[in-house]
Amino acid sequence: MPPDDRRHHVGWSNLTKEDFPDGYWAKLWGWYDDDGDRHVAAYLVERDISKFNPKAPPPKTPAFWDIVDAGRAPEEGELADVLDEIGRPSTVTLSEIRAAAVGEFLDWLQDRKNRRVIPHRMEDAGYVPVRNDTADDGLWKIGGKRQVVYARSDLSLHDRIAAVHRRG
Repeated sequence: MPPDDRRHHVGWSNLTKEDFPDGYWAKLWGWYDDDGDRHVAAYLVERDISKFNPKAPPPKTPAFWDIVDAGRAPEEGELADVLDEIGRPSTVTLSEIRAAAVGEFLDWLQDRKNRRVIPHRMEDAGYVPVRNDTADDGLWKIGGKRQVVYARSDLSLHDRIAAVHRRG
């Protein structure tokens, strides 16, 4: 689940089925079937929900963050560290990231099988590719080499392109 998810409220319980006596769930559902659901409905009708905003995102509970963290690749943190180290520039290339990377993360970046995953990791880190509309392949020629340039996603498209041109 992405950290900016606005669709899910996540609750968590450490209880297991062994924490409930035999027949608990059958008894509960029997109560619902024997007009218990009407008691629940009556309770809900009496609740004041005038301050409830159905368009507001649900709270981000500790369980929500557990799920987000479980889905994160280790490379996300390592990429964020490298981007922090180089000052979170307005634009960056993979060559520049590789130059600042070390250890296993550098190995991961250089592994060709990860080429299709890198743009997703860049997006997770707040960077998106900027297409060169004047080149057939969409790549920018920087230092005599064709490459993708990523720009911070918080910049407008105009500012992203201007930032690439400022690179020279």
